[in-house]
Amino acid sequence: MKIKISHATTYKYNSIVPKIIQSLKLYPSICYNQEIIEWNTASSSGKIIESHIDSLGHRVQNIFINNFSGQLKISSKGILKTKNLSGVVKGLKERVNPICFLRGTDLTKPCKRIKRISKEVEKKNTDQIDLAHKLNLVVSNSIEYVSGSTTISTSSEEALKQKKGVCQDFAHILITAARLNKLPARYVNGFLLEETNSGENTTHAWVEIFIKDLGWVAFDPSHKKCIDEKYIRVSTGFDFLDASTIKGVKTNYEGNEILESKVSINHCQ
Repeated sequence: MKIKISHATTYKYNSIVPKIIQSLKLYPSICYNQEIIEWNTASSSGKIIESHIDSLGHRVQNIFINNFSGQLKISSKGILKTKNLSGVVKGLKERVNPICFLRGTDLTKPCKRIKRISKEVEKKNTDQIDLAHKLNLVVSNSIEYVSGSTTISTSSEEALKQKKGVCQDFAHILITAARLNKLPARYVNGFLLEETNSGENTTHAWVEIFIKDLGWVAFDPSHKKCIDEKYIRVSTGFDFLDASTIKGVKTNYEGNEILESKVSINHCQ
């Protein structure tokens, strides 16, 4: 399948920012699941500087801007050809031992509710892939999807407590449950081609769980399935904050910042 994507993040500042530094991880992953036909990143101000390829295979770029005010737009767009490999993610260009992803974070700390979810999964005589599928299904039913019900700082515990969240929260809950069951798990940022009533698209989040003798397998708990050819993988990390595609630093700025994001995802021939 060929998928065309256009993504833009716009920052609006109401006074002068002495210095802005943005670190970008906006290039889709290199792997067998997806082939980059064309891709480009751009910034309305400042110059995009190539930095390095990190240990997880992200192509990292930086933007440095001094004495800026007004509107800064960072965009990425292109076309990719995808394959359905039944959830298995193959050919990743990374150099990190999977057991690193057993480490918890503030957003993925185990709690009583997570432990209760794990107990719902019968682990006796269950292999790792069966366990992962069962955890994905239980997590899918643990909260209700409600747009705007959480923020980027909402933890898996908080989402479970209020019983609602968005794709980010489903991902954090599954990551926490998987790690509790000694399965390395990580957060994935990307795009999903799907029909929407409003015609508007957003970025999407899901989870990769490492299965012995199989490798990383991608589960989408908010859709109760493994990923297929409609998913575009961009960045990964321990949680939402670690996997962010854009991370910025502002120095000596006391004004306001307004953030807007727009995404267009379409199937193309």
